[in-house]
Amino acid sequence: MIRKFWLVLAALALLCAGPAAAKGHLFESDAPLKMVITAPFPALVRADARPSPFAASLTVSDAGGAPESLPVQLTARGHSRRTLGYCTFPPLWLTFDKDSARGTLFSGQKKLKLTTYCRPGADYEQRIVLEYLAYRLYNLITPISFRARPAEVTYRTSDADPGVTRFGFLIEDDNRLADRNDAIRLKAASHQVSMAQMDAHATERAALFEFMIGNFDWEFMAAPAGVDCCHNSRFIAAKDATVATARGVAPAPYDFDSSGFVDAPYAAPPPSLGISHATDRVYRGYCADNGEIASVAAEFQAQRAAMTAIIDGETRLNDRFRAKADRFMDGFFAVLDDPARVQREIVKRCR
Repeated sequence: MIRKFWLVLAALALLCAGPAAAKGHLFESDAPLKMVITAPFPALVRADARPSPFAASLTVSDAGGAPESLPVQLTARGHSRRTLGYCTFPPLWLTFDKDSARGTLFSGQKKLKLTTYCRPGADYEQRIVLEYLAYRLYNLITPISFRARPAEVTYRTSDADPGVTRFGFLIEDDNRLADRNDAIRLKAASHQVSMAQMDAHATERAALFEFMIGNFDWEFMAAPAGVDCCHNSRFIAAKDATVATARGVAPAPYDFDSSGFVDAPYAAPPPSLGISHATDRVYRGYCADNGEIASVAAEFQAQRAAMTAIIDGETRLNDRFRAKADRFMDGFFAVLDDPARVQREIVKRCR
């Protein structure tokens, strides 16, 4: 009887915990969220190079769920896109109050990136969809990759403002990514972690992914002064690791808007790379990892059909952008399928 009593209690506890537990898994679903953000957007858009947070309200619902409202702090991010005139609307940080977020879809979240529209045109929205897909493509290759959650976001200045609705996506927090991989995010300064401390296979995998999407805007070993390493990537390491003792460190890349796969109008490769357009791929992996190229290439080739299915199944892409994305991916696999091109365009281009 006693055992039966405790089994009943345990079952009831699981039933009661079910909805709350489900809400904690924000990035385990690809179902689009519906979000309405009310904030003083004109002032936020004009924010200077060191933007301050703005108080805002967020209403969100997922598939079949009732809307939930909670306060948030919004901060503009994306230095180049904000300050160099590339975009008329900035990407955002969403900072949550722990108590207010409890029991909502954002329970346990502290601070998340929201990738927003850059300009009002339809082509710009297509490119945001492509950047979202880049995250999904890398998810196929490795769990050491940031998850993204798509959203239909309405931005408005007041309850009476109908606002503007655009596609966007949330990006998983660094620490959540680390937790999923039974690891920690290793914080380090530029060049503080050596190549000898890196996991060669994981590093080559990330470098080949950047080559696949034609991204030049990254560094796995360096970062600007005063910024955590590394540029558009984060270190993941064993839970007991320190900067001095870490071994098998893996990079997790993010921010793919400058890639040829997205082909944003503002993506301009530096002259030092010897290419004139983002769609001109250039391999920037490390020579120390060349021994891993064959096995990593095989991982990508094994996922080719799944990658094509993700692109072709994305209903938010129009026919023109879908066909362009397919052609760009075909160009990558044409390199992998030709041993001579692998040697010429990957192995001999390492740094």
